[in-house]
Amino acid sequence: MFFKFLWHDMSYGIFSRKKKFLAGFCIFFCLSFYHFLTLRIYEITFPEYFSISSTTADYFMALVGGCGVPEIQEGIDVGLTMPVMWLGFMLWMQFVSLYYPFTDLLGFGKHVMLLSGNRSSWWFSKCLWAVGNTAINYILIFLISTLCGLCTGGKLSLQTNWYVARELNMRLDLLTFEDTKNILPFFFLSLLVLIALSLLQMTLSLAISPMFSYFFLAAYLIAGIYYQNAAFLGNYAMAARSDIYISTGLSAGPGILVALWVIFLNVFLGYLLLGHKDLLGGGEG
Repeated sequence: MFFKFLWHDMSYGIFSRKKKFLAGFCIFFCLSFYHFLTLRIYEITFPEYFSISSTTADYFMALVGGCGVPEIQEGIDVGLTMPVMWLGFMLWMQFVSLYYPFTDLLGFGKHVMLLSGNRSSWWFSKCLWAVGNTAINYILIFLISTLCGLCTGGKLSLQTNWYVARELNMRLDLLTFEDTKNILPFFFLSLLVLIALSLLQMTLSLAISPMFSYFFLAAYLIAGIYYQNAAFLGNYAMAARSDIYISTGLSAGPGILVALWVIFLNVFLGYLLLGHKDLLGGGEG
């Protein structure tokens, strides 16, 4: 039964959603192109940018890097610059994981659960779907930003240049690297955090509703922009606030443990909530 649920979820919950993939391509190609325009502006202000070979990793980092923490320097309060691209990326990743589990719970999934009496297979299948759906959409966004970088003259590379730190409002004197840095450690950390948030959203949707769970997580992510704190999981998905790239950032090691804890906690809590859910009363609870 579990594998029947899983096959159905992968077929109808991921690979049949072509419109979302197309919308995602258009959105993130345009957002990645914004980095190209920003670089052209920076070259006017900072001539040293002319000598830097832009890489595809720069485009991805500019898209998902977030923003540094505003600090008071020489008596001047440096205001926070809202990381619009990062926020759009995070909200999109939550959006693509939002409704499928509960449209299924109102239709095919509910009928099969009532006939078989097997709720656990449905839930654990949806958890694996959330992992796969998040990973596939995340990798697609990475490939889209890479394609945009190649189309605008960027060099194919996993090494990001130091100048992206200025675009993300990071303190250049606090960087953990002088020239370039590999993006793979952050790539996997960010993916783990996104999986944790996807499962958190799915569990909250069981407790309240998909719409309210989405609004709650949106508010949670926005609050995390203003506070660099481990309580706000979104901070671990910001390169500009990770000790991988900046010495005053949050430690990646504890971030992995927190994300894993959130994943396992929500798999367990969702299982308990589904066990007490009135299926005949509707999928929204």
